Amino acid sequence: MVTPTPHTVKAGGERMTRSIPAQFTVEQRQFMTAVTTSRRHLFLRATAGAGKTTTLTEAAWHLEERGVYFAYNRHAVSDLQPRLPARVRALTLHAHGFRLLQQQLGSPLQILDEKGRLVASTVIPDRTQLHAPAARAWTIAREEGLHLLTPERAEWLADRAEWPAAPDELIDLIPVFHQVGADLWSDAGAADFTDLLWLPVTLEYGMGSLALALVDEAQDLTPLRQRYVLHLLGLRGASASPGRLIFVGDSDQSIYTWAGADPMALSRLKERVDALELPLSVSFRCPREVVRYARAHSSFIRPAPRAEPGIVEHVSAETATYARGDVVLCRTNAPLIRLALELMSRKLSVAVTGRDLAQRLRDGVTEAFPPDFENDAVTDLVRAYLEPAAAPLKARASTGDQGARRALTELLDVGRCLRYLAWVVSRRTGMGTQVDALTLLGQLCREDAEADVLLASVHRAKGKEWPRVTILYPELMPLSQGDEAEERAVQFVAVTRAQRVLRFAYGKEAWAAQQLVVPGVLPAGEVEEVAPEVFAWPEVLESAAPAPSPVLTMSVMPPSSGCRSMLPALPEGGPPVATLTDPRGAWPLFGGGTPMPVGLVRERLEALAEEDRTLLRTWAADGLTLLQGVEAPYVAVYEVHLALFEQAARQARLAIPALFGSGVPVCVFEGPLLRVRLARKVRLSGRVLRVALGDVELRFDRASGELLDGAEPLAPFIRPAELGRLQAS
Repeated sequence: MVTPTPHTVKAGGERMTRSIPAQFTVEQRQFMTAVTTSRRHLFLRATAGAGKTTTLTEAAWHLEERGVYFAYNRHAVSDLQPRLPARVRALTLHAHGFRLLQQQLGSPLQILDEKGRLVASTVIPDRTQLHAPAARAWTIAREEGLHLLTPERAEWLADRAEWPAAPDELIDLIPVFHQVGADLWSDAGAADFTDLLWLPVTLEYGMGSLALALVDEAQDLTPLRQRYVLHLLGLRGASASPGRLIFVGDSDQSIYTWAGADPMALSRLKERVDALELPLSVSFRCPREVVRYARAHSSFIRPAPRAEPGIVEHVSAETATYARGDVVLCRTNAPLIRLALELMSRKLSVAVTGRDLAQRLRDGVTEAFPPDFENDAVTDLVRAYLEPAAAPLKARASTGDQGARRALTELLDVGRCLRYLAWVVSRRTGMGTQVDALTLLGQLCREDAEADVLLASVHRAKGKEWPRVTILYPELMPLSQGDEAEERAVQFVAVTRAQRVLRFAYGKEAWAAQQLVVPGVLPAGEVEEVAPEVFAWPEVLESAAPAPSPVLTMSVMPPSSGCRSMLPALPEGGPPVATLTDPRGAWPLFGGGTPMPVGLVRERLEALAEEDRTLLRTWAADGLTLLQGVEAPYVAVYEVHLALFEQAARQARLAIPALFGSGVPVCVFEGPLLRVRLARKVRLSGRVLRVALGDVELRFDRASGELLDGAEPLAPFIRPAELGRLQAS
């Protein structure tokens, strides 16, 4: 029998006991044991949909140290903070760096987005055509921690930055850029986004200031971001009391090597701090068939013991149909833009996600097209726009330079997107305008979760999940010019976004040749996870004192086990049991048929009284009030009601956040899970907040966040923190 292990932790100066959640798997419990019984740095290797964020947030509750949970973007931060104890702050790395830099100034820190161009214009004032690529090169050099360049690194940097001049020039320029950038900070307090990490590391701000760092998505850390975390923990040099690092990631999902992420980030971090590695290999997101296809790219992932079969379909992209709720992923962006334009013509609303893509295309439209242009001239205009950057890449690609081939592929992908936009706005009359192209781009590229069909590159889909996912043109993966390991990770990420249905939509040639994606093999002899055993306690007659029962005198776990379902055996002859009148009609706690020690009831209610959710906190506080003055050792309770409120609290702490789109965050219980769904605000009045969640309109109390009609433990609710933000907006 496996039981949750309790751990005593400090919170707000008081001590509390918190058990490992009963639904945790054996792997999750092993990790929690390492968290609480050792001081070692830990690396949790977690596959897609394995509950890594849930596991890491739970670890925060079992640690005494104050620290920071480093999330990968600010949307994740807003969802994480309510799930963490007060002593652990959720921040992005750059938000933390902003605070460090702000402490060095006497006035508010202003981020100078154009600092890179300013540095370039200072160093090479007469070469204006190089200012933009020079700014990109300097940013990449800082992310990579490049102070000095070798000829090989200069060529690599030139590819990444689309530097059109001789790569060797960067060998002399980058050190000067670093010095000018540092002078702008010391003289004028000028810092850009990359400086938020670069300056603290190079100037030693905040070194050794953290006792604990929990790092999510560690496989996507650039070298600079790795150094920043180690710098804060005092792990880069000699430190009397270095902090503890607990990081989570999966090398099978390392898809940002092209953007500077260190492909060896996890292994380097693990070796650098001598971290203990623990697995989290069971995916609770993906059904068995989807896991089977995912195992073609990763042998680490395993299906949950009772996972649904799921559906995998193979279809022709030409005949594939789409409906509301569909999500389309593709390796490159041009097919997404083209499909989005087709779906718009069929009166479906679409959203192509990715702010960087939208900005890149806005820049392209502005620079490639004059205010008015002819339909017949579109191809020539785009070719002329791309040629200055494409020519040197073509020359190096012809010699077998893989980096140049990769950069050229991405550049040509942008060119195809621009042609599609320009052709659509000019085909009806033969003439188009730059304004029309920008307007159409704004209609396509937006962050809108309410659109009928969402379209995204695989990279933009990282960290998200949907019921029905279509992979458009899977034959584009892997890219022949891409890094082999990274391309395998891209395929793995694409497949594992699907919760129920996965479709592969093939191009004409691949479909005609039936060149279909081949699945992997599920592991043989799957071992079922052993769930904690829960004893059922019989209800006794409410009108009489309970008599000894064979069930109640059975062997039980000792009190130190922390398993709350294990009640102490009743004394022989029947103990004094208090029977209280509970005025709460819908969910009374007292007056039921289960005798429970008063101290245990009080302990469980005190834990509930600390919860964020108003309904749970109020119910527990009222129960504690009714319990005052009870002198009998036992009290009769409705244990099923208490267990239900505890279940609601447990699921709320492990809520799956909504990381895509905008709206009112409504917590919705779905079986054993609680998910945050984004609803549309209908009206906010004096007492009532009305929202639309799909086709259902819900009315919430503006003060408590609970349903006005039908508030109960497993009913939808809105967190108090979200109510505060809504009322302030």
